[in-house]
Order: sequence, then C-alpha cells, then structure tokens
Amino acid sequence: MSDQAARADALAFLKRNKTGVLATAGHDNIPHASAIHYYADDEFNVYFLTLPSSRKYASLSAHPQVAFTVMREDVPQTIQIEGMAKDVSLDADMQSTRSKILDVYNANPYFFAPVSKLNPEKTAVIWIRPTWIRFADYAFAPSGTEHIFQEIPIKP
Repeated sequence: MSDQAARADALAFLKRNKTGVLATAGHDNIPHASAIHYYADDEFNVYFLTLPSSRKYASLSAHPQVAFTVMREDVPQTIQIEGMAKDVSLDADMQSTRSKILDVYNANPYFFAPVSKLNPEKTAVIWIRPTWIRFADYAFAPSGTEHIFQEIPIKP
C-alpha cells in the first residue's frame, strides 16, 4: 500500500469513528486512561472537550504528551496517535471546532456524553497535535505483519 493510500485509509478510519481512549500521566507520573468522544480534522488533529476540574485536565497540564487509540472489533483496524495536548479554549477559531465536537456528542439520539450536558463555557477544548501516527489494518492484509502496520507521515 502506498503512503498516500495508507494516509487516506487512516484518516477515513479516524474520521469515521468518534470514540477513542486517551492515555495521560499525572503530576505523579501515574498513568491514566479515559474514553473520550472526539472530532478529527484533515491533518489528524484530534479535539475533545473536558472539564478544567477533571483528573484528565490536570494530567494534561502536568504532562502534555499523550497517547490516543481508536479501534473497532467488527473490522479489525486501529489507529494509534502520540502527540502533544493543549487547551485551545481561548483561541479565536475554536467556536467552530467546539460546535463540531458537540455534534459528535449529540449524534446518539438515545444517550448523551456527560460533558455535553454541561455549560459549554465551563468546558475546555483540548487539541492533540500528532507527532507520530500508526494505522493497523488487520482486515485486508495478507498473512504476515509487513502489510498490517503503516506509519503515517506527519505533514509539517
């Protein structure tokens, strides 16, 4: 698979799914993982909402380096992203991004993500800027592992 095809497949997978697991380390270096709903843009940037009073936010503030994984069981594919997290709530162009995240939260007609019920002014928009991306497609690869893992180059 070419780098361009792998990039397109990985991006389509990231955008098609809306829930992943975020791994952080707090000020005491104890690992923490939490499921999050997210929005992703065309450059693999991941955005999500959290409360500034949350353990997740405290961990991101102490150590902004994070790992993020999205996977599916029905189609054995996964994307792993490592990157730097930053609170971008006060950036001028974040209102549009906040709306896109809320669209993800409100897509389920039966249940809502807890953060979607909170006052939006009391939530923080977090941006994960990827520094490393790997897409794994176990569904269509021939035997062996050389075709399963594709590192996706980060655009400058």
